[in-house]
Amino acid sequence: MKQIRRYIEFIVLIALLLVYAWATYQRDSVWKDDFSLWGDSTKKSPQKFRPHNNLGLAYLEKKDYDRAMAEFRETLRLKPTAEKAYLNIGQIYEEKGQIKDAIYNYNKALEISPNFTGALHFLGNIYEKQGLLDTALLYYEKAWRTKQDNPKLLVSLGSAFQKKGLFGEAVNHYKIALQIDPNMPEAYYNLGLAHDEKGLLNEAAYYYQQALKIKPDYPQALSNLGIIYARIGKLAEAIDLFKKALNIKPDDAITLLNLGVSYEQLAGSNEPVAIGKDLRVKAIQIYQRVLELEPDNMQARERVTRLRALKSH
Repeated sequence: MKQIRRYIEFIVLIALLLVYAWATYQRDSVWKDDFSLWGDSTKKSPQKFRPHNNLGLAYLEKKDYDRAMAEFRETLRLKPTAEKAYLNIGQIYEEKGQIKDAIYNYNKALEISPNFTGALHFLGNIYEKQGLLDTALLYYEKAWRTKQDNPKLLVSLGSAFQKKGLFGEAVNHYKIALQIDPNMPEAYYNLGLAHDEKGLLNEAAYYYQQALKIKPDYPQALSNLGIIYARIGKLAEAIDLFKKALNIKPDDAITLLNLGVSYEQLAGSNEPVAIGKDLRVKAIQIYQRVLELEPDNMQARERVTRLRALKSH
């Protein structure tokens, strides 16, 4: 009898373990990504606003703007004072280039929450892109007063100061940002840019390299470091950096143009004639690609015309 009882207990235990394992599997499948998690939450709690907002953020991350917008609109239907939904709708409009609509929604978020750091920061970004630097600084500084340990805000402040020609202020803000977050590639990149603009090439190269140590697939840092290498005659290294940048952003006309110029310069160095000719052909192909992207690019047009004339002689 004892053996039978133990056997029955063993079978029950196995069954329970299987049930728990299945429940765990089901729970894991729900949590496997944001879409599953928040999609499941919206189905189970359709009248709660937060799951809709979070599902919208998951769609926004994937640049599925229509679905994201639908979720943010539903968030506002359920809670008209959800300032983050207005912020997220503003982001969609900004990414689509509908700047007036973006500004309207960021301001709606601020009507609900006047010290909303994200809305203040995003408005500053928009005005900075439009060249309205004093207005941008007003928003950045107000945002910074609400959250003084935010390194992204410090980088934005530094960027606006840099564009105003205030080198010292800009560098100071970038370095404070790095004190808060030493692994922030954008701060290193902007330091590189600031020194680059001052003609301090060694310092600029150092900061671009630091940015790339943290973020090896940083196309702007790769391209700008390539330009410095090209200036100091390290053409092979420059070409390698431009190619890496173009693997990430294939249609970057500036990087393409610099790659073409580097091929030209390398062709004019002490290379065998056949290799020089091959490099010029590559340069022509690169300039043609630039002209496909920017038909009015006079530098690319002049260079391709000159190289073709050389080829015909």
